[in-house]
Amino acid sequence: MKENVLKIVTQRMLKGSKFSPMREPILPVRNKIGIYLHIPFCKVPCPYCPYNRYPFREELKKPYIDAIKKEIDIYKERLDSTKISSLYIGGGTPTIRVRELVEAVEYLKQCFDVNEICVEANPDDLSGESLEALLDSDIKKLSIGVQSFDDDVLKNIGRLSHEGKTAFDAVKRALNKGFDTINVDMMFALPGQTFTHLKRDLETLANLEVPQVTIYPLLLFPYVRMAKDVKAGKTKLPPAKEEKTMYDEIITFLTSHNYEPASVWSFSRKGVEKYGSVEREEYIGIGAGAMSDTVLGVYSNTFAVDEYINTLNKGVLPIAFGHESSKKESMVKWFNMRLYELGFRKEDFSNHFGCTVEETLGSLIRIFRSLKLITIDDDSIKVPKSAFYSIHSITKTFLLTYIAKICEEGMKTPWPKEFEI
Repeated sequence: MKENVLKIVTQRMLKGSKFSPMREPILPVRNKIGIYLHIPFCKVPCPYCPYNRYPFREELKKPYIDAIKKEIDIYKERLDSTKISSLYIGGGTPTIRVRELVEAVEYLKQCFDVNEICVEANPDDLSGESLEALLDSDIKKLSIGVQSFDDDVLKNIGRLSHEGKTAFDAVKRALNKGFDTINVDMMFALPGQTFTHLKRDLETLANLEVPQVTIYPLLLFPYVRMAKDVKAGKTKLPPAKEEKTMYDEIITFLTSHNYEPASVWSFSRKGVEKYGSVEREEYIGIGAGAMSDTVLGVYSNTFAVDEYINTLNKGVLPIAFGHESSKKESMVKWFNMRLYELGFRKEDFSNHFGCTVEETLGSLIRIFRSLKLITIDDDSIKVPKSAFYSIHSITKTFLLTYIAKICEEGMKTPWPKEFEI
């Protein structure tokens, strides 16, 4: 019941955001930001993946990297003395061609002083040589997309790029290479996945002593192939009650095996530095379909790889559409993202927006407090363990309402017209 109420409240908060054609960036207001680099190519696109990805084409390899360099050049001029706190590389499959990935990273390092570099990786790409190449390029944080170590589960979700043993060996190999942090991406509430499958995956992770685990539910954006198969009755998902039971089991198991929650879906071994993909407060997106998020608004590059390359060959940023945010809207989004991280210091809100969280988001805080989703003291706002699943539900709704609409419109046409959440 509470989750249904939260879903409605979250949808109402997001409803009405208007996106329109945009050609100029909404630059960050802070002098320290993140950069997100998108590599959209995959060997075998997964039927559940909602993000911008294309089957790999050898002839696009060099033109795409060259276009990335041109986009970096433009932002180097625009951002001037802005410091880059982190570079996060996602996809797609960033490690599909490690040599070209390293080339793009090295070029960006020449243009910006980058504090840390994180990359998503497919197990099938992580040979000893590839891991060494990543480390040699100062990529010290690695997230390996395993999803499950069980071959039947992988087959059920169409994750055909690797088998369970390939994933196990890749994780073990990476653990012996000296990365600062290694995260393993897993999934739950999958078609055909039983509690036995889930428990076996969790035991494997604990036995490997993986520094961090991110385990998230299957999120079916309405336009992906698996969502259509579910609608047609070809694929069956576990009921919501089973999803909650699985989530509770994940928390119970990992917290009893030396892990502590780092966010709603991430768990780090005690004393290990956290790895995160979505927590950056302001960032610029580079690459086809890459989104940028700043205090003043959000905007996206064109999703079409050919259009992305052609536009940059003309010396123009490939920005396709965006949305200018009101200060209140930015505050609400910041608040919700910090709750995904299980809380924040009030001082951080004040430093970010120049006012206190109580005076600007008082009504929202009262709602969350009355629903027992947060606890408040003089210094901080935190999410109690009893509310983790509720924040899980809010995060799902945000992704399936807000991000799904943006991605859907971006995939329909290279240069979308006006649309509304």
